[in-house]
Parts: sequence; C-alpha cells; structure tokens
Amino acid sequence: MKKIDSLFFELMQVSVGQLDCLGRGPEPDEWQTLYEISKQQHVEGISYQGVMKLFEFGLRAPQDISLDWMAEAETIREANEMAVKPSVLASCYDEELLNLRQRADNEVKAVSQFKIQYVYQQYLRHQLDMRLLLDYYHVLRQTNGKNETLKGGGFMGSLGIRRFARGVMWMLQETMSLDKQHMPFEPLEIEGRFLLSDVMQEASTLERVGHVLITYPLGIKDLRA
Repeated sequence: MKKIDSLFFELMQVSVGQLDCLGRGPEPDEWQTLYEISKQQHVEGISYQGVMKLFEFGLRAPQDISLDWMAEAETIREANEMAVKPSVLASCYDEELLNLRQRADNEVKAVSQFKIQYVYQQYLRHQLDMRLLLDYYHVLRQTNGKNETLKGGGFMGSLGIRRFARGVMWMLQETMSLDKQHMPFEPLEIEGRFLLSDVMQEASTLERVGHVLITYPLGIKDLRA
C-alpha cells in the first residue's frame, strides 16, 4: 500500500467523522494527488467535507487545488438538490454528507438490496470503488449487518463469496475504521489487501483477472448467465 493511500484513507475517516485530523499535514503535491484519487474514486464531494474540517487544525490545501475541489463539491451538491427523487440511501447518511455524495449511474432501488451480494457483483463487473464502499459502510452502520448471512449454501455458497465478504470487512476496517460491532463477517486481511489494491487501481489487469478466475470462478460463470 502506498503512503498516499494511507493519507487518503485518513482523509475519508475525517470526512465521515471517524477521525478528527490527519496524522500529518500533506505536502502540496500530495494534496493534488489526494484530490485526483478522490475524483478517480467518485468521492470528491465527500472528501471535501474532510478538507473543510481540517481547516480548524491549520491544514489547508493549496488555494488552486482547494478552489477546484470546492467547485467539484458544489457541482455535486447542486445536482443532488435538483434530483427528482431522493437517494434511497438518505436514511443511512447524515444530510450534509448525503448532499455531497455523487450518485452512481445505477443506484440500488432500496437499502434492503444493498447487501454483500450487490457489492460482489459490482466487483466482478470491475465497478467497485470507494464510493460504493462508503455506501456499504453507512448501510452496515445503520443495520449492523443484520440483513447479511453466510449460513448454508444458497446464493452466497454457490458463488463462493465467503472469502470476498471477509475481505470487504477488512477493507472497511482499514479505510473507514468500521467498528467490528457493525461487521456481519470476520475480516480477512490477506483477501482484503488484494481487493483494496484492486479498488485503488494498483493491481495489474493480469493480477486481477488471475485472482478472479482462481478465487471466484463460479461468480464469473453466474455473472455471464
């Protein structure tokens, strides 16, 4: 994991209220990278909330970067205000963060549909990013994972996503500092580290394809059906 990744995860934790401040002040070029990662991960609005919170600790991004970041956040806020339908995740987010959340092209229809199966399918489609992880983080905090289960075979057993589910828990613990009381599955670091490198676009295409084929072959088969 890169040092800048750790700084980005700290910024996300500041944004959602899990951390008060960063462990250190970013260098000017690191602020630029944090901004670029935020856009890449579709969380530039949410992360700007963290940028604003850091002002009181004397941590400020260079003015040009801060202005660009603010403009992106305001564009997202305006789009949300003009949206015809409220987000189905409204009950999971506080109002300020919800207004800064960038909506996905294909949103879930109900919170009850936002389960590990949905996260798994998005991963297989190469559409798992920090925005989706942040959504799942908020859903788990609200529900304590009561809608999730790994019992028996069924859907989860047939797709072999037990390992994936545990890897996601480790990712949420690492990136959002999700408390174990909200986790329906035991974290698995070895799987979580690979998944996180994939989410952060640091795993090569060959590594990703090989990992999916070896670890989730039944999932690929079902996704193509």
